[in-house]
Amino acid sequence: MIDFIQSQLIFYVAIAGILFLPGYLLLWAIFGKGKLGSLEKLVASFGLSITLLNFLLFVFSKIGIRLTAMPIILGIVGILIVCGLIYFYKNANKAEKADDADKLFNFSKKQFALILIFLFLTFLIKTAYLSNSVIPTATDMGHHMYWAKMMSLTGSLSTYDGMPDFIIGEHTIFSVLNILSGVNFFSAFPIVILYLVNIFSILAVFILTLRIFNNKNVAILSLLFLGIIYAVSSPQAKFVSGGVIGNVLGNYFLPIIFYFYFRAFKFLSNKEILRQAQDEKNSKAFLSLAIFLTFGMFYTHHLTSFVFLFSFLFLIIFFLIVNYANLEEVWKKTWRVVFSWEVLATLAICLLFFFFIFTPTYVSGKAVDTAVGSPVKSTRTGLSLENINSTVGDPRMALGIVGLIFLGIFYQKRNFGYAIVVAWPVMIFSMSVKPGWLFVDIPSNRIGNYLTYPIAILCAYGFWTVFKNLKINNLVRVGYFLLIIFVFSWGFRDSATLFKQSASSSELTQTFEASAYLAQSLGAEDKILKDHNYLTADAWIKLFFMRGYRFPESRGYFKRYEDPTNPREMCTLYMISEPASENGKKCFAESGTNFLMINPIYDSGQFMKTNNFDWVYAGEKIGIFYKK
Repeated sequence: MIDFIQSQLIFYVAIAGILFLPGYLLLWAIFGKGKLGSLEKLVASFGLSITLLNFLLFVFSKIGIRLTAMPIILGIVGILIVCGLIYFYKNANKAEKADDADKLFNFSKKQFALILIFLFLTFLIKTAYLSNSVIPTATDMGHHMYWAKMMSLTGSLSTYDGMPDFIIGEHTIFSVLNILSGVNFFSAFPIVILYLVNIFSILAVFILTLRIFNNKNVAILSLLFLGIIYAVSSPQAKFVSGGVIGNVLGNYFLPIIFYFYFRAFKFLSNKEILRQAQDEKNSKAFLSLAIFLTFGMFYTHHLTSFVFLFSFLFLIIFFLIVNYANLEEVWKKTWRVVFSWEVLATLAICLLFFFFIFTPTYVSGKAVDTAVGSPVKSTRTGLSLENINSTVGDPRMALGIVGLIFLGIFYQKRNFGYAIVVAWPVMIFSMSVKPGWLFVDIPSNRIGNYLTYPIAILCAYGFWTVFKNLKINNLVRVGYFLLIIFVFSWGFRDSATLFKQSASSSELTQTFEASAYLAQSLGAEDKILKDHNYLTADAWIKLFFMRGYRFPESRGYFKRYEDPTNPREMCTLYMISEPASENGKKCFAESGTNFLMINPIYDSGQFMKTNNFDWVYAGEKIGIFYKK
């Protein structure tokens, strides 16, 4: 019992020390006690800490330091000391002033109670769903945890064997937590971390909405439409349980990065040029942090980075078009901030890391070719409006469109935040529906999932605008109220239909026990073929052997072997489905495969009919055959 309590304590201390403290102290060093509220610092510190950790590991890797507990601890402590020294140097003889954050984050009792209720329901729904998903079965999670474990075992950053589908930021936090706390990869800890990220992504939308609209009620409503309504569907708890690490992290980075860009250019909404040196200094700091986090996202998820670049480019173009008559004024206001030494130095350091210290694996000609160009596959030629509605939710999409219309009616052209709320969903919608216009060759449904977060902001704005604007006709109010009821009922029904039945650990236990048995008796020359169709958690089997990402080989889904547009090798199919056929014999001879892990309910008969195989491990849901 004491050992369990001690291990849990170390795990939570590691989470705080790795994922929050470095970023929190960085914000503390830059802004002191002002400019950001406590919640803002907490939410933003998560992304800053991940980025600082990644940059620290890149430096260690470049100079040849193994990624073990002591160097990582010393590196983090060094970051904390530097942040502390900067803070005391800047504020040694200065009295810190209160900021607008004190007023903006000072909620009434009713508002605070509503926030607590919404957060409680958010936790309740998501936890109820994830309680049946904590056991490590998800395929994506198994693939990711292999690389995280490989990093822990080797003490070096993964090269991914030339596969651009993986990126280092998806795995560093899991690997470092394992190195420092000893937490087992075969536990609930990966789900716990992703759950934490998902909650902080919702809070990131909350503080972004609060800052942009300067309206507490709109921000509180964003918690309702993102945290409670459709709380389970993709990319929410369903992505957490599925181990879709990149998208979960990406949906945190996008709103928090937009938050920092908004804070950097908030002064554009004022009629006067920056009036005080302190205002200009803070804008430079916010812009520097925005650039720093942007590069942190580049190391965390390539698809999110791709979506952000398109959205940000459209944001700039849209803002300049809307403010065409005031371009000279906009330039006068921004040039001292954008071309300041602080901002340029941050950009230069990030570019140095990106191209000379550690370049992401997806920065290659092959990877670019697969993401850019005219879409050819049916899954990449764009989503229909029906597909978009099913992804976001029909009523929520309708409500978001209403919010967008009201935003256009009451649009403040100088407000950079309003431009963010417009450009963000419009660009994602365009990339999803008409990717050919933008030369995007990426599965459209993956991009469409990013609509959920900006649509939630539009829903909150539209909801509040209708019920607070006295100019709106009462009949319109009634119709809108009926739409809201439809949104709520549909959203809760969607979550209810996605709830899983109580997960049985029996099949998982059998898979892990069989894998552990085979790992103990496997020789250096032995080769394994497993089945992906009928085995539970088969993606996790590779973590027992750690002999390469593609070890053991796998028989994939049957439909993949029948795809005429993408011919696949057939041996993994023949060796399990037709082991006694000429094709099967030839494949065994060429590959050297001599162990097969299958579900005996579906695939034992073809092996028992021949004398060439021995059944060496028998379980209800998994069997191992050895080829003589």
